[in-house]
Amino acid sequence: MIGRTDRVALYVIGVCVAAALGFAVLHQPVRAFEAATAIALLRTLGATGVHGGGTSSVLVTPAHHAAFFVLVTPSCSSLASLLSFGCLYPLLPRSSAGRSAVALATAVGVVATGNIIRITASIAIGLVAGRASLVLFHDWVGSMFTFVYTITGFIVMLAMVLPKDGTVRARREVVAVA
Repeated sequence: MIGRTDRVALYVIGVCVAAALGFAVLHQPVRAFEAATAIALLRTLGATGVHGGGTSSVLVTPAHHAAFFVLVTPSCSSLASLLSFGCLYPLLPRSSAGRSAVALATAVGVVATGNIIRITASIAIGLVAGRASLVLFHDWVGSMFTFVYTITGFIVMLAMVLPKDGTVRARREVVAVA
């Protein structure tokens, strides 16, 4: 018979395996999507010095600085945060009619959108002020921005599934005493 400790250990192992497999399978397509979306957003806003080739790289050709490539690396992608939310999903309190699934989708949307805005802003800074400014913005402002949109997504997810009256109903377990 599997005890509670064994179930927890199996869950942790399962989460680690699922996250690793998800990352291995999805990291390239997600990075390519984030780069392409940032390019499209910049072009929509009127930028002309950004070019992509269907991969996770962006050629930036600023008017007054040397051209350079921007690579959306695995650590720049939102995939790790998205997979983390997916791994936390089974731990959410069960709520009515798929509310937890909607909460997860909303959190994923917040994080994915936030990361695309972060990538777009970094490239925009590079277009205006050059590669060194892009790196500085990415490392300082981008890191803070990442924290803000990830914690916001998590708080939104919890706010959508936790009871509105502030009470948390704990599961009661019957313990047999011999």
